[in-house]
Amino acid sequence: EVRRQEAEAEKNRPVTFGEYAKDWMDGHVSTNLKASSKRGYESLLDNLILPALKDRPLAAITREEVKELCFTLLQEGRKRPKATEDKKVKDATLSARTVVYAVRTISAIYNHAIEDGIVQSNPALRPGRFIKTGPRREMVDILSPKEGDLLLKTAEKHFSRSYPLLLCAMRTGMRQGELLALEWGDIDWNSNFIEVRRAVWQGITGTPKSGKTRRVDMNDRLKAVLQQHHVRMKAEALKAGHSVPELAFTSEAGTPYDGTNVLKSFRAALRKAKIRKIRFHDLRHSYASWLIANKESLAYVRDQLGHSSIQITVDLYGHLVPGENREAVNRLDAPQPAPLVVTARKIKR
Repeated sequence: EVRRQEAEAEKNRPVTFGEYAKDWMDGHVSTNLKASSKRGYESLLDNLILPALKDRPLAAITREEVKELCFTLLQEGRKRPKATEDKKVKDATLSARTVVYAVRTISAIYNHAIEDGIVQSNPALRPGRFIKTGPRREMVDILSPKEGDLLLKTAEKHFSRSYPLLLCAMRTGMRQGELLALEWGDIDWNSNFIEVRRAVWQGITGTPKSGKTRRVDMNDRLKAVLQQHHVRMKAEALKAGHSVPELAFTSEAGTPYDGTNVLKSFRAALRKAKIRKIRFHDLRHSYASWLIANKESLAYVRDQLGHSSIQITVDLYGHLVPGENREAVNRLDAPQPAPLVVTARKIKR
């Protein structure tokens, strides 16, 4: 009888947030999402969400509780010491955007719980109403064309192994993970394009971020550099006595690059060129800005970058376009040429 009562009590015990979050991760996330997305959710849950909500009944968590968690994360983040590259320690803070990602994770979990009939409402809807993140484009640091040329010249002279990869990043807008997963068979030398078919994230190869393949145009300079790079890799493989790697960018020993290799040489090139520190991903933003400065359409930029919708492209780069629009408006008040007058002539028969 005691065991029956205990079993009945366990059956009627409210599901906790931690229990349902685990089911959500093991089911939906593991089955339907990429490994990189799964690791991102794991990080948010383990570091920011579960310490506060793990043992709380799922149906008992209120919107006020979620808001309080957000404010606590923002405040506590400022108390965390962070070591910089020069080994100095400074105060760190969780960005508002990171906290928003955490709340969106909670919201996604509750959306599934609603579908499962466990709860009736979602206390984490619309986190932007109480956490202000600012415009997304504030995170973008764009190189000028002059800075881009300087970086490439520096890489070509002092970091020849990394130069083809940097040029590819700055002439195609490919993401770091897409570059690391690029294979020679993805390059169409006759039609001058690269097929972006896969990406690497923390050693795991999967589809590109959008989940779709795309074609990016390859200009003449990039084509020539990649061809020379391929010849060099063939010579290295012949000397070492192994086959030519399928990957386009590897070490001299033919081993795959990882993010650490890329960032190390990239930052060294920035220092050598005396250019401010930027993220590798800002090369992608710089590429997009150069296309727009050359009056390419946002639709073309979207296709080259592989954005899932034109709205993402507009949100990121739309502010770079208005100057061109103003020129078009100013042309309305420019002196107009005299209208062409066509007179009829009598045709002699």
